Amino acid sequence: MEKNTALKLKRRRDIYEYISQNSGIHLQELSRKMNIPITSLRYHLHYLEKKDVLLVKKDGRYHRYYISLDIGEKEKKILNCFKNRTVLHIILYFFIATQCSQRDLSRFLEKHPTTINFHIKNMIHADILEQIPIKNGVIKKEAQPSLIKRPQVSSEKIYVLKEPWMMYDLLIKHKEHLADKNIVEFIIELVDFYIAGGIPQQIQNREDTIESVVTAYCRFFLPPSFCT
Repeated sequence: MEKNTALKLKRRRDIYEYISQNSGIHLQELSRKMNIPITSLRYHLHYLEKKDVLLVKKDGRYHRYYISLDIGEKEKKILNCFKNRTVLHIILYFFIATQCSQRDLSRFLEKHPTTINFHIKNMIHADILEQIPIKNGVIKKEAQPSLIKRPQVSSEKIYVLKEPWMMYDLLIKHKEHLADKNIVEFIIELVDFYIAGGIPQQIQNREDTIESVVTAYCRFFLPPSFCT
């Protein structure tokens, strides 16, 4: 089974966010402030350190924790994509639908097909999006969920995110600095709900479910024209 995202667990995400707001906090103080036993906290901190999410520095008898700012070229490309509002919305929609055609994106984001096609090409060039075939009504891909049921419609092209769980980590890490923070937080909570029991290996593509999620969200946060 594919390695789960480093910040999948809410406890680890809470620890990460607390350290991001209290840079340099030491183990004992973090345990006291978050009311987490030292043994359990040390386990989560060690895990996050191994995943290069946190840095630890020795300061006398204390171990102080910091957010790791060392990111690779892949992460830089993704963060640059996050800066474009339309591209960010495209990425977020993939976390609802998992796979999309140009038509899907154009319809739900209310963008002209030419605009969507322009961004799709740039995302493929940045190596964060890929076109994938449908065979016998099933899409097979490397990242989980690895099997998605979708009927072939004419010659439409279907796209998926290449490394969705890396993007998920980066959304969590950088959500405070992204446009449309409410939308980002909503998608994070939605993904948390769906993967609470583990990332599914197979899903059924259901347009009615996708529409209900988008419609419910729009009623709370977006102008009516966004998703009508």
